[in-house]
Amino acid sequence: MSTDKLLKILVGPLLLVVALMLPIFGPMEARLGFGIMFWMVYWWITAVVDIKLTCLVPIIVVMFYPFIGREEVLQLYMHKHLSLIVGASMLTAAWIHWGLAKRLGLAFLSRFGNNVQVQALGWFLLVGIISFVFGNTPAGAVFTPIAAAALMYAGYKTYQDRYDSKAATNILIAVAWGASVGGMTTPLGGGQAVVTWSFLSKYLGQEVFFLDWTLRMLPVSLLVMGAVGLYMYYGMKPGPDEQTFKGTKDYYKQELQEMGPMKFEEKVTLYGFLIIILLAMTRPLYTDILTGMAWKWLHPSHLFLIFPILLFLVPSKGEKGRTLLDVPMLVKGFPAAILFIWPGAVALGRVLNKTGAAEVFASWMQPLVEAGSIPAIAGLSVFSTFLSQFVSDTAAAGIVIPLVMEVFHSWNGLEYGSVAFMWVAGAALSWSFAIVSATGAQAIAAGYGANIKRMFYHGMIVAVIASLVTTLYFIVTIGILKLPFYTMPPGM
Repeated sequence: MSTDKLLKILVGPLLLVVALMLPIFGPMEARLGFGIMFWMVYWWITAVVDIKLTCLVPIIVVMFYPFIGREEVLQLYMHKHLSLIVGASMLTAAWIHWGLAKRLGLAFLSRFGNNVQVQALGWFLLVGIISFVFGNTPAGAVFTPIAAAALMYAGYKTYQDRYDSKAATNILIAVAWGASVGGMTTPLGGGQAVVTWSFLSKYLGQEVFFLDWTLRMLPVSLLVMGAVGLYMYYGMKPGPDEQTFKGTKDYYKQELQEMGPMKFEEKVTLYGFLIIILLAMTRPLYTDILTGMAWKWLHPSHLFLIFPILLFLVPSKGEKGRTLLDVPMLVKGFPAAILFIWPGAVALGRVLNKTGAAEVFASWMQPLVEAGSIPAIAGLSVFSTFLSQFVSDTAAAGIVIPLVMEVFHSWNGLEYGSVAFMWVAGAALSWSFAIVSATGAQAIAAGYGANIKRMFYHGMIVAVIASLVTTLYFIVTIGILKLPFYTMPPGM
């Protein structure tokens, strides 16, 4: 390891030491919480160490200073909804292996022409819709290789070809941004959605149904998708000699025809997934009827793990000796980092609460709350969007949502005043567009040749646009109209 890299690594724990020395961060325990946050955020932003190691910082600190019992530290990472995101990612691995992901992408994109900007918009909308129910990393893992294959057919055969091309980079960026833009539409949209949904359910002391969540998040998601799509089409111009791809539409059609009809394996994995989505969305209709321990398995968090486990038992008709899901598929297609990032974000949120750092931060934000609803909405939207550019959106949720719960608890004298602002922060946390380390999808796109500088430049502009749309939407619905739909807990 070079001296330069070692020094960069040591900046992380040094930030903890600095925080401990500054009274502005409150009592010593609270300073410890801030120090852990600064350490983790710095390592996440700079990626000087493996992102999985960053998530273990609370454990490292406890080994030196047991601010909680050593036997308790692992409990910081445990969460009942972990099965949901793990199960969805397992299912993605099956989709990739059996070709269902490729079929869905080809079926959609074969309807678009050869215009580069139209193709980019098509990728963005396709992956954006998929991201309603898939995390950004699984969505990026599914569709980036398909996009790269199409670009190879169009003449961009190497990493450098794609990196040097505005047109090819636009396609890869479209996939990455699409994977992020729908992330809050349902609790299945990624780690940041699960974190927010979990905290909201805990705050209310009751389960927030998927349908209630989606009805509130879908409008702002669609507005942001429309605004970002317009910018991509009119603001991200390809080079003058790259206005069209040669043969791209024919490539999609030819590839789709060569795949033939849907295989047994594709049908089972797709229809099973759709049934679970249907059960999750209609849960309010039957949750009061199917009660008791015998029906606990119908909870979406359970179903999304039960289904892929069952796939381990279903024999394949196309490959003898294999089942619809097996370990080699998981090794190849499962985004292992998610097992660290999401629990790490949950752990960080709990550290902030346990050390009292959340209360100190709340005192700082109090002037913003007292300034009125509209400044509070604007400030929170901008802050959440900005943070999600530099920290993984899942980690950002683990930082922001507990703080929102603390700061806005008595907003407007409401018993559950934080609810309105959890919707604001929750939406804004998904607009991660600029930095490669912000989402797994952007890292994957960069790995296939997306120009990082172009991603950062346009990503910052798009983040501003998304934050502005979010701010205006919630200023109208919460700040001006004070709609109970957003200000009151779902079902109350």
